[in-house]
Amino acid sequence: MVRLSSNEQNSPPSEEVLGQLRIPFVRKATIRRGDASEDVFMLDIGMAGAFVERAQPLGRGEDVDIRFSWPGSERPFEARCRVAWWHPQGAPLSSKSLPPGAGLEFVELSEANRERLRSFLLDYCSQHPRVRRFLRHWPASERLGDDPTAG
Repeated sequence: MVRLSSNEQNSPPSEEVLGQLRIPFVRKATIRRGDASEDVFMLDIGMAGAFVERAQPLGRGEDVDIRFSWPGSERPFEARCRVAWWHPQGAPLSSKSLPPGAGLEFVELSEANRERLRSFLLDYCSQHPRVRRFLRHWPASERLGDDPTAG
């Protein structure tokens, strides 16, 4: 857990912290693998990527595209992703509880979408200043045990 002084809690997060932060972001998304598309639910998002709920495994390192509606915009958010980790049903995590699903790392993101995401995270942090004290950061969480397949 990151310990911040009260001044740090009230100031915008550093770019380093912002780059690792995950926040709740529950919404319907579409992932595309090759020619196949399917609807999934996203549970969180950060500059590094997103977690999507999915019963069937996705292969670590697999390329997928994700698309979802963006708050306050008619233009959807789209990104190319790499499956960074897979969480099977019932597997323990060190920091929280998750349904089965995949951690998707953003590997290709337009500058416009990167800026929308950055602004969204900054706004969230200003409304929830304690978020940096209680959320495990990703992808650092892989090294800290949130990735049940890491070893």
